[in-house]
Amino acid sequence: MKKYLRGFFAVTFAFSLAFSQVADAKTLNELKQEQSDLANKKQQTQNALNETKAKQQDISAEIESLDKVVTEAQNQLDAVKTELNEVTARLAESEIQLKEATDKKEAQLKSFETRIKFLHENGSIGYLQIILSAESFTDFLTRMQYVNDIMNYDNKLLGELKESERVIEEKTKEIAEDKTRVEVLVAEQQTKTDELNAKMAEKQATYSQYQLDAAKYEQELASWDKASKEVESLIAQASAASTRSSSNSGGSAMGNVTYTGGQFAWPVPGRSYISSGYGYRSRPIGSGSEFHTGYDIPASYGANIVAAEAGTVIYASYMNGYGYTVMINHGGGLVTLYGHNSKLVVSKGDTVSRGQVIAKAGSTGNSTGNHCHFEVRLNGSHTSPKPYLGV
Repeated sequence: MKKYLRGFFAVTFAFSLAFSQVADAKTLNELKQEQSDLANKKQQTQNALNETKAKQQDISAEIESLDKVVTEAQNQLDAVKTELNEVTARLAESEIQLKEATDKKEAQLKSFETRIKFLHENGSIGYLQIILSAESFTDFLTRMQYVNDIMNYDNKLLGELKESERVIEEKTKEIAEDKTRVEVLVAEQQTKTDELNAKMAEKQATYSQYQLDAAKYEQELASWDKASKEVESLIAQASAASTRSSSNSGGSAMGNVTYTGGQFAWPVPGRSYISSGYGYRSRPIGSGSEFHTGYDIPASYGANIVAAEAGTVIYASYMNGYGYTVMINHGGGLVTLYGHNSKLVVSKGDTVSRGQVIAKAGSTGNSTGNHCHFEVRLNGSHTSPKPYLGV
């Protein structure tokens, strides 16, 4: 697609040069043939533009559909994280219960150990001595009851001890299983969400590229249209004079609009310096170097951003990397771009005048602070703003 664009721009420039040098020598037939060629080129560009917009609509629908999936995945991730928090709280409560059960077991164990020690040291003789020491039959029965109660207590104590051990084992197993289960769910859902977000970022990058391609085709279409109108004017002049007369109107050919240094208005009133110029620089985000395609002009949040020159707004929306962006077509393949805004006050298709407020400064997109990223694009390619701003 980029190769296709370069070809069109090269042809555009060739037609511009041709108009300015040989318009006077062209016959009426030659001009008509040139008009037909321009019409074909214009139709080719229109077809490419239509195809790009169709692709843009398709991927927009894909993004909308994917956004629903991403939202659902995020909701599921939030749900399992909430469940993990609830299990964590429940595990904390279970740990308290386990500690209480453990303390009870230890107390029971100590009591049981005391009882075992007594039996070990005295054996059955100890109980027999207690019974035979009775002073009367009534006392004998009472002592027999005491011994029976002690033995029943020992049995009950042993049963409670085993029950405490069972509760501890079940609680421990429950804690381990719940923790493992929920942690696995969170990890799986996090992976799924990350993959969907990466896919969404890829789709959005493609969508942004289609937007740029469409803008370039629209600029080229305008150039072909201007060239066609200029040829029509030459044909009219030639027809009015004779079937074979030269066009000597003195009008300039279609092509690049030439601006003298400082002709553009400064895009950020009251802010007369730049924080980053045009050319290679260290990346403000991440590591390494990059080619900076414009000027960064610092501005306070919400400060006015104005049109550097009169023209037509060809883009006014969020653009990946640039954030909220305005692009203005000034004719002749010349476009200015204003990026990282916090708010846009113009819409696509609006006609703006020089110095008109078009946006409010901000730090949207890939930005490290409030500023206006200002670009000058000539036939789709970025160029230094210096000749246009006089900086």
